[in-house]
Amino acid sequence: MSFESHADGERIFVRIVEPADRTAAKGVLQIAHGMAEHSLLYLDFATFMASNGFVVAINDHLGHGKSVSTGGSYGYFGENGCENLLQDMHKLYTTMRRDYPAIPYLLLGHSMGSFLTRAYSARYGNELSAVAYLDTCGPIQRSLLTGRRTFAEAKLRKFGPKAHDAAFARHSTDRFNRAFAPNRTKYDWLSRDNQFIDQYQNDPLCGFDLTVSGYCVILQLQEQISSPQWYRSVPRNIPILLMSGERDPLGNFGKGIRQLAQRLVRTGHDVQLILYPEARHALLGETNRQEVYQDLLQFCQSVVSASEGLPQAVSE
Repeated sequence: MSFESHADGERIFVRIVEPADRTAAKGVLQIAHGMAEHSLLYLDFATFMASNGFVVAINDHLGHGKSVSTGGSYGYFGENGCENLLQDMHKLYTTMRRDYPAIPYLLLGHSMGSFLTRAYSARYGNELSAVAYLDTCGPIQRSLLTGRRTFAEAKLRKFGPKAHDAAFARHSTDRFNRAFAPNRTKYDWLSRDNQFIDQYQNDPLCGFDLTVSGYCVILQLQEQISSPQWYRSVPRNIPILLMSGERDPLGNFGKGIRQLAQRLVRTGHDVQLILYPEARHALLGETNRQEVYQDLLQFCQSVVSASEGLPQAVSE
């Protein structure tokens, strides 16, 4: 299916995978995918969850996958990009809620999608039954974010919002990959599974660079989710699952994820932390993905069990 984006003139493509018996659905799992990928990569996991009674919905974000219009720019989120992304996610929520109004609703985000899920749960968390942050970052110092933002905004003024600049990749994904030298590909940091890496590398809808304004949105999201206000805004009554590989450079090789979990515990949140030894960044594409699938299923089932008999929030 598709729907009109919050960004003018754009449409958002959505994949929905449902159990064979829709009337027996246990819960809805909405997924926010990561940077430079798209919803099709999640089809195997979505099928697994649907076979266990969960409806799965995942949209291609603006600038990604089939949500890029003819002549559109990959890695471009439109004007007010951060707001566009969050509002598109919420529109998918309201669409799914019309079909499934009375069962638990969970939100999962990977990497950039985890940043969006964290920002979303601070704004709309009262509508959710639980959240899962996969392959996310730990707390980032304000001074470091300020420096990165100054650099990005200077590039934006110089080159414009739809331009590309290799400097951003050099300071992020290229740097992440160097931790796994000698490298077979540019994407070794994502997974130990060479088949997954080759599939990603050969997919024309994966691995592109964001636009300059797209990287500015990433930094804006990181500022939001690293602020004290974020911890205060995420509801304390919804379970949070943190999952990361201990060899994920975005999570500072487990250190940043442990710090994030500790801060959430200190602010009174219900947090479960799972760190997988030797796993890298893309847990759903890792060699131990079946273990990850089972852990996510167990978390979702526990949310359903805890929610039985309780009314679910429905957005108007």
